[in-house]
Amino acid sequence: MADTVCRLNGSLIQHGPCNDRVYVIKLGSQDIATTIHSLDSLVGEHHYSKVVIKTPSRARKQFLDVGFIEEARIPGFFPAPDDCLFLSRFFSLKRMEEQDLPTYEQIIGHCLALGMDPEDDTLPPRYAIRACNSRDAEDLARLYASVFPSYPFPIDNPTHIRTMMEHDTRFYAVFHDHGLAAAASAEMDPPTGTVEMTDFATSPAHRGRGLARRLLSMMERAMTGQGMRMAYTIARAGSPAVNAIFAHSGYRFGGRLVNNTHICGSLESMNVWYKALV
Repeated sequence: MADTVCRLNGSLIQHGPCNDRVYVIKLGSQDIATTIHSLDSLVGEHHYSKVVIKTPSRARKQFLDVGFIEEARIPGFFPAPDDCLFLSRFFSLKRMEEQDLPTYEQIIGHCLALGMDPEDDTLPPRYAIRACNSRDAEDLARLYASVFPSYPFPIDNPTHIRTMMEHDTRFYAVFHDHGLAAAASAEMDPPTGTVEMTDFATSPAHRGRGLARRLLSMMERAMTGQGMRMAYTIARAGSPAVNAIFAHSGYRFGGRLVNNTHICGSLESMNVWYKALV
């Protein structure tokens, strides 16, 4: 069961037992001390083992003073200008231990050595790419359900996908002979001009054909046309292919969120990548 997305003192948060954490997706204008007190109360009530906050760097000191640490940073994320920090606080030693640390370090080391490698956007024969609409929600949900045993948001629910489409999220997909082969989404935040490139999934039968790279390229062009100036992603640290896609596409590494997200059946660390679109 997916975690709950709600408001807490004006901040947009996600929390619940699936990820065993509180994630402050968008920090509100409430006094920082009040926000910290509310987060502490929520953690105490549910015994969560991690809190992660996406915040402007100007609020950094107040969070660090109560035990948060900086795990990742996206320079120039906010138009003030100001950097975006991912600040985390752990309430369990086990949550801080990365069993797959050598693998994560090997993957990121390899990706940082790759450099940008623009790819031909031409699709293989019998494939087509386009933006999705509400009529595609059922197919998108089925694809996500088949690819991810678990996911931090309920994208295996067509109603949830339609709700996302009604707001500031755009889905894009690659079709093979009219069947869905791969998909991804772009979650826009117009006030900051930023967009999260996320929800990448490719059916096992269609992997190895560069479909995700082509989706990302199309999404970047579309988001630039929508006025977005900065793109970022939070990618599985243990996936060589996903991280290589962003490295090859000119994204920069911003840091790793330790044991952050329940995806594909277990808690995994996540890498933050970012790229200026304009």
